[in-house]
Amino acid sequence: MATDNDAKIWAVMGQSGTGKGLWIKRELRRLKPKRIIILDPQDEYGEFASPFTSMADMTRMVVKAPGGGFRVRYVFPKDCPQEHFDKVFSHVCQLAYMAGNCTLLVEELSNFTKPSWAPPMWRRMCNSGRHEGVHVIGCSQYPAQVDKAFLSNATLVHCGWLGEEPHRKAIAQRMNISPDVINDLPDLHYIEWERKGRSLKSGVITTTGRIKEKPFSA
Repeated sequence: MATDNDAKIWAVMGQSGTGKGLWIKRELRRLKPKRIIILDPQDEYGEFASPFTSMADMTRMVVKAPGGGFRVRYVFPKDCPQEHFDKVFSHVCQLAYMAGNCTLLVEELSNFTKPSWAPPMWRRMCNSGRHEGVHVIGCSQYPAQVDKAFLSNATLVHCGWLGEEPHRKAIAQRMNISPDVINDLPDLHYIEWERKGRSLKSGVITTTGRIKEKPFSA
């Protein structure tokens, strides 16, 4: 148990085409996690982990990984019902928490949680996952529709343009900025807030993954 770990809970928000996926992939290349589980509904992260469509096979890979390392991602069937999303999510949260010292990336979190509901193990991980060394990355186009506790506990909020006011307000409140700042963002531009230091910065990411950042000024 890694009781001295700092919490690492990243909320990555923005509509399709605003660069959130580019930013996540850049960070994964930079961090090079040796232990990662990805929930990948759109099959976007083949660069980073082996695909599985069987939870049993993926679980065995995590439990018996040689050298302790694993890079796995669950790719959902195109026609799976909501019940399947719920079942897989609950199991993967438990798997990541029990494995410890790993990264858990959840693509489109609104598929798996609601503003006032999330599986118990997800909430436990967001509340105390740092004790097990779990780095949580939750990504969504619809922040007003995801678990509020996740946003409240986020140690980093990265946000591109959001087209609808409820979603802008949900993130702006967490960052303590005006929703208009989010509405004014061009594609591939973002605002980022870190809990440590309560700092804000703005940036732009190119399609090749290069970043240019500066302190945010209203």
